[in-house]
Amino acid sequence: MKPQSPYLTDEAAIITGSGNGIGRALAFEVAGEGARVFLVDSNEQKLADTLAELHAKGHEAQGAVIDLSLAGSAQQAVDQARAAFGSIHMVVHSASPPRREADTWRTVTREIWDEMYHVNVKTGFELARLVGQHMIDEGIAGRMVYLTSLHAHTPRNLPHYATSKAAMLMLVKELAKAWARHGIRINALTPGAIAAGGFKPAGDLALKIPMQRLGSAQDVAAMGLTLLIDRFSGYVTGTEVVVDGGLSVFNWFDPVQ
Repeated sequence: MKPQSPYLTDEAAIITGSGNGIGRALAFEVAGEGARVFLVDSNEQKLADTLAELHAKGHEAQGAVIDLSLAGSAQQAVDQARAAFGSIHMVVHSASPPRREADTWRTVTREIWDEMYHVNVKTGFELARLVGQHMIDEGIAGRMVYLTSLHAHTPRNLPHYATSKAAMLMLVKELAKAWARHGIRINALTPGAIAAGGFKPAGDLALKIPMQRLGSAQDVAAMGLTLLIDRFSGYVTGTEVVVDGGLSVFNWFDPVQ
């Protein structure tokens, strides 16, 4: 049997938050299917390490250290990606500021609130709009995947985080509706309890997950890849795909004290 050719050959992707965790895993998945990847991360060392490993595997990858909480950062990312690869066919928005348990409704500062919203929602929108217009202008049937959270639906005691993820989910739906006639697909990818990106589960959380284990960045990235490949998801847009081992069907939150 003739081996299947890579699904994303001759395409290019922008992947944010790709220095570690799920974003990093997605960079390897997308590159492994033949795409050129432009990585965006705020951590210079993590970005350099990821690029070095991609290059060692023979993948075509470039990147830039960009703080997505700053005004103009989306334009900067798109300009550099297009300078590197020309046309852009895919966007994965995985970047998000650190989620700290101490930032409750009583303690979260205006600066932390604004940073979370700027990276997740404002820059997320600006990045999508810039690349979406580029795709429409060039007649590209593009695909985008935005990383949301189970807490877009369920309170987390972190209002800045949960509400920003809920806003991202509606952004995906708005853009899916607007872009479908142009052949552009955008979907939300929702991880559960994933042992990646600094997440440290408390107690017996793994035992409360129906599949009896924490997820991995690879678990999420593999599903994200299917949303970027028309062969598997060509009729899927504006939806949310949950990758959580069944966690969302179990009420694992402690009662309010």
